[in-house]
Amino acid sequence: MASKEPDTILMIELLSLEHEQAGYQIEVGLTRNVGYARSKLTIDEFTYEQLKALGPFSGGRMRLSLYPKWDPFRNSYYSTLIIMNRAYSETLYFACSENYVTQLLQLKQQDYPQVEEERVVQTMLPSTEPGHRISRKKTKRIGLVALLCLMFACLIFVLPLRMDGQLVDSAEALEEPVLGADSEPLLSVPFVTLAQTISVHNQQAEPTPEPSVPLQEQTLPYEKYELPENEFLYSLPKGYVALSFDDGPSKYTKEIVDILVEHKVAATFLFIGNKVAHNAEAVRYANEHKMSVGSHSWDHSKMTANGVEENRNNLAKTNQALEEITQSPITIFRPPYGAINDKLTAKVTEQQMKVLLWNRDPEDWNVKNPEDILQYVHHADPSGGVYLFHEKKITVEALPAIIKYFQEKNLKFVVFK
Repeated sequence: MASKEPDTILMIELLSLEHEQAGYQIEVGLTRNVGYARSKLTIDEFTYEQLKALGPFSGGRMRLSLYPKWDPFRNSYYSTLIIMNRAYSETLYFACSENYVTQLLQLKQQDYPQVEEERVVQTMLPSTEPGHRISRKKTKRIGLVALLCLMFACLIFVLPLRMDGQLVDSAEALEEPVLGADSEPLLSVPFVTLAQTISVHNQQAEPTPEPSVPLQEQTLPYEKYELPENEFLYSLPKGYVALSFDDGPSKYTKEIVDILVEHKVAATFLFIGNKVAHNAEAVRYANEHKMSVGSHSWDHSKMTANGVEENRNNLAKTNQALEEITQSPITIFRPPYGAINDKLTAKVTEQQMKVLLWNRDPEDWNVKNPEDILQYVHHADPSGGVYLFHEKKITVEALPAIIKYFQEKNLKFVVFK
């Protein structure tokens, strides 16, 4: 199991975006490995206008990236905002100033007092849109005492039954979504079943609970995880980690597979359909070495901008190309750019597929050397992480060190099915 990390911020969620007399401000929710807090940042007009231009926002939760990047071609910084709700996830890019980047750095280095009551109240609030403030009444002490007594009584009744294995499924199915201390933005999405498991673990300080969907094939050095029905999977329970590789098959596929096999782990490969014909042997090699194979669309287009029939054909063509090689159904789909909406979700479900997203993104497609990837890996808590990598030379060079680092953390590797 991963060792306890120092107090660090794991996620920043955008709560409001305002222009006041004091200046341009954003209110953010900070999910840390020891609790939850709120903070206000006074930002510059340039960054404010860039964020505002991404709207209007239509609800859902909004995660700000912790790691802005420098674009040498445009000579400016840029960052991302990920908008999520029950059936939609989209990554939006915006330019930002050096002042904004500096404030993020200071925010991550700042210490916050842990307020347990604040965490409990916040988890029960609905998500907010920029420009709308959250108002709430403080919980009265007598109400809190009564609530604790009720929870204690329930535990006395439920715990013996759970130990007998009689109420495990029903109890976990009734747990309300809670914003967990280990969540990344995507972990905060209320409909993600696995995020609920993580948050319950953090709040009760008990051993990691079993995932709501059983992990199978316990004799393997890695485990196969069945994606949940009617939900997007972003995260794993604490103590688990998954490697996934997009944009293949490529000349690097075999090399990646060989490294994984050498270290006795496995990964999930999300292949692009129009690359399969020229790299069929790479797909076959990954499949024969027990890697999970999924679809990353036919042409890596932004499918939320496509027509319904176009998306149906896109998915079907990709599945056909892959299934001719794997001789088994393709049931995993990762939308290009993480962009998915209700119409695309319906086509994915129609193809008997499930959606796999991610909560750890080192942006290996945009870094200059393997050390940049390793720096991200070492600064983000890997426990519960679904890592998004790409089939690139720089990632291949960093991969052995990444695997070794996760193994030193005693994390269990997962592939999806």
